[in-house]
Amino acid sequence: MSKLAVLSAIVLCAWNLSFAQDNGMTEDEMMQKWLEAASPGPQHALLAKRAGEWDTTIKYWMEPGGEAMESHGTRTYEVLNGGRVVGEASYSEMMGIPFEAHGMTGYDNSKKMYWSTWTDNMATSALYMEGTSSDSGKTVVYDTAEENLITGEKDPVRFITRWVSDDTHVLESWHGVGTPNEFKMVEITCTRKK
Repeated sequence: MSKLAVLSAIVLCAWNLSFAQDNGMTEDEMMQKWLEAASPGPQHALLAKRAGEWDTTIKYWMEPGGEAMESHGTRTYEVLNGGRVVGEASYSEMMGIPFEAHGMTGYDNSKKMYWSTWTDNMATSALYMEGTSSDSGKTVVYDTAEENLITGEKDPVRFITRWVSDDTHVLESWHGVGTPNEFKMVEITCTRKK
């Protein structure tokens, strides 16, 4: 075991003992709470079903009521951190420009919320989102704000993921949320490669 691993274990044990004493818990009770918060559950198992390679059909709209444009690409998901997180890499093109994006998605047992990160080659910023589900993770809704690269202001955005089957899921991006101009800007249908 490396010195860093030993040091980390010592610090964790000391913190755990201090936390348990401060909150009137025994060390065993505190350890049980920690294990419940840190262990993958059914939400993580559903996310892990995405593992593998997918073909994507991407529809996007530039304005409300506008005509949809379409492109195709690929997406790969990988289960990370012992089943706690799913990482993704997406490749396609938008209006003839190569598009590359990376993200991670997980479920926070303590907050009882899904979380997701997103970066792509059309911006230098990263997006962090938290979302909820009312159907055991089959549909997750993330309400957040995205920085407008032109104005620098925050625009309200809603991202929705829908698990259709083990071989199909759909991702939607809605812009102008809560305004008269709310519209679906992007819809990505992911189909598992055979």
